[in-house]
Amino acid sequence: MSANLILELGARLSFADGTPFGEAGAYELLPGRVRYAIDPTAPEYRSVVDLGYAARDAEGRVTYTAEFCLLKPVDFARGNRRILFDVINRGNKRAVQFFNDAPHSNQPSTAAHAGNGFLMRHGYTVAWLAWQGDLLPGGGRMTMNLPIAGSAAEPVTGPLRAEFIVDREGVTCLPLSGNAVTHSYPACSLDTKAARFTRREYADSPREIIPPDAWQFARVGESGTPVASVEHCHLPGGFRPGWIHELVYTARDPRVLGLGFPAVRDFLAFLRHAERDAAGTPNPLRAPGACVERVYGWGRSLSGRYLREFVYRGWNEDACGQRVFDGVFPHVAGAGRVALNTRFAQPGRFPRQHEDHAYPSDQFPFA
Repeated sequence: MSANLILELGARLSFADGTPFGEAGAYELLPGRVRYAIDPTAPEYRSVVDLGYAARDAEGRVTYTAEFCLLKPVDFARGNRRILFDVINRGNKRAVQFFNDAPHSNQPSTAAHAGNGFLMRHGYTVAWLAWQGDLLPGGGRMTMNLPIAGSAAEPVTGPLRAEFIVDREGVTCLPLSGNAVTHSYPACSLDTKAARFTRREYADSPREIIPPDAWQFARVGESGTPVASVEHCHLPGGFRPGWIHELVYTARDPRVLGLGFPAVRDFLAFLRHAERDAAGTPNPLRAPGACVERVYGWGRSLSGRYLREFVYRGWNEDACGQRVFDGVFPHVAGAGRVALNTRFAQPGRFPRQHEDHAYPSDQFPFA
């Protein structure tokens, strides 16, 4: 395999106050970070958009990291040797909440977080790994640190369309991403004449031009005055609640978000087949006479669309030709997939009743 994968393990944490769950016994949480070093010319990474523009280390490899977490039996051999991979939703853990009727938590630890104990009583290991590389840290969200395509000397640039909708009066400034939890793609210029800013009441309403002198690439500073910013849009007159504000501008520095697919593939392939990582750290899902036998994927909404795209694009085969997921359960995903492996991807966006109708989440074949 062309992925040089190293686990950075955090402290092992007791789960549910050490409560035993049937034959599986007590459970523990094992958080950490995966360090990847991949050969960008290897066939198994050839389809990752813009990977060829990412910086390389002295050995010609592209490096990146992703946070992970395992909820596993303390004695792995007592479990059912199956992984339920919870495709995190916008950085949030969801499977234990839905399978165990438990309260949501990004840092599950107490007996209450185990809910009815369903997954634990059946011996499952629950695994999580960050895949959405544009998320900002905070709120317990799991994040990645991905390379940027291009360099300061030779940046990768291109057109980007963003939509903004607010639900209250008085909002005058927003990140270009449209929210406070994802990275914004910076504008190449602060000149508003080089961009096109419009608003309309409904998706099919005529667009009203917002004049270049009526807004700025800026954020609101502590004193309440605008401060130039290539990652914010400032509209002194305020965004109209419910209206679709559309900004088309030239952006730079796209992250190689398509690595969110091989990150999951390589991580699960490691847990399933490897004895040790590239640094010699033992696979935490191995015990004498016991290893992972099956891997199932579950994702809800955006995460379900991720799973459908993962399978459709061929990522369910690892570098050695072995299957990654034995079964997937896309929940509340409709017929949609996710536009992740594209330049200037915004995977959190998808067409809804009112907004983002032109965003390419729902793609052929719709089945």
